Amino acid sequence: MHISKTSAKQIVNEISKLVKQNINLMDETGCIIASCDKDRIGQFHEGAYKIITEKLDEYYITDDLATDTAKKGLNLPLELEGEIVGVVGITGSYDEVINSGRLIKKMTEILLMEKRASYHQLMDKRVRNAFLEEWLINTGYVNYRELEERGMALNIDINRPRRIIIASVEELDRYKETQEGQSKISKFENAIDAYLNKIEGAIHFRNASRQIILVDRMATEQLVVFSKKMTKYVYDKVGFRLNIGIDGTDRDMHYAYIQANKAWESASDEGQDIVCYENMSFELVLSCVPTERKREYIGKIFNGCSHDEIKDYITMLNIYFKTDGSIQKTSDLMYVHKNTLQYRINKLKDISGYDVRKPSESAALYIAMRIAYDLDY
Repeated sequence: MHISKTSAKQIVNEISKLVKQNINLMDETGCIIASCDKDRIGQFHEGAYKIITEKLDEYYITDDLATDTAKKGLNLPLELEGEIVGVVGITGSYDEVINSGRLIKKMTEILLMEKRASYHQLMDKRVRNAFLEEWLINTGYVNYRELEERGMALNIDINRPRRIIIASVEELDRYKETQEGQSKISKFENAIDAYLNKIEGAIHFRNASRQIILVDRMATEQLVVFSKKMTKYVYDKVGFRLNIGIDGTDRDMHYAYIQANKAWESASDEGQDIVCYENMSFELVLSCVPTERKREYIGKIFNGCSHDEIKDYITMLNIYFKTDGSIQKTSDLMYVHKNTLQYRINKLKDISGYDVRKPSESAALYIAMRIAYDLDY
């Protein structure tokens, strides 16, 4: 095992809080990679090299043996699984440091074991996540039998009937790019992890700051109940609301992921808690329209409007449709007078050629509103 400089520094910092002596930590080549005396970092340590090459149980450097690169003190090998992986050195007289030195050696070995375990856990998690992404998200794997065998090696049975849920914190795009936002996402992930650890057979992994969740196959109604309980748990633990997409009934897990992703996108765009693919209709039609055609339609409806003006009209339309076309309720929610609202509606009619108050013309504006949300207006 190679001791990283970062791990060595962390270990020396932790142990130096508990003992008075100066501590050096050397790697498997005898180089000092961490020390209470920062000037010594990077120096070659003759005593450590002697322990490593001669496999000594200890080596004490007296005043007579001390050099510029190996000062008076006790040096002890750091052993993991019978292998010397480094050396720890403690400055001081033999009687003064022998007992504390052995304790420091044991503490350092325990910390190294913990870091090795954490490293392996991290590597195992990355391998597992890479497999899940290949199976669910990517396309075109050729050898299904090979995929099946790789899954079994990771204790994942890809033939087990499952359903897919995609979950994220509400308004995810607000949090992706900031340190504070990433902290919020981490808290959400920890809460999801704690909840799913209680569910037999549940699998989950991170993808684009979302959680892709696999659970044993159940009816959509049961999956909605499951999702609501999970949402409540997360809210009670960390106070975050979620957007959740639930797949359809497709037994091909790649297509089930695509379905869940479409449902999640709809939930995220519309600010809904839970959207089921089975209940989607307009969203599916919209997802088939190329982005360029969507932009072209927005440009036609909001002819000559700036981006901010389009956003204002979209906000007005969203409230208008949510209140079922009530001028009074829309004006109340927008905090404007009814006459002001009527003026804006008339202005939009002049721009677009459609009057939202007429059922035969409102559909064109409803479609424009949904496309605008899809394009992140």
